[in-house]
Amino acid sequence: MYFLLSNSLNLFSKLKYGLAIILTFIGFKMLLTPVLHISSSFSLAVVFSVLLVSIAASFIMAKKHPIN
Repeated sequence: MYFLLSNSLNLFSKLKYGLAIILTFIGFKMLLTPVLHISSSFSLAVVFSVLLVSIAASFIMAKKHPIN
């Protein structure tokens, strides 16, 4: 997923922060698997919501500070 989205980093300035949050979440999920089961649907919802928020933040910031 990172390699697919890495080409879009120049379009979406906040996408790198969203990807960092997603990778951190997946890492914690892997560490907590023996103790706590996190459902796949919840993980998918977290991933999509973080992506949507980071893309929306990129658009909002681009409108506030246009690049000339």
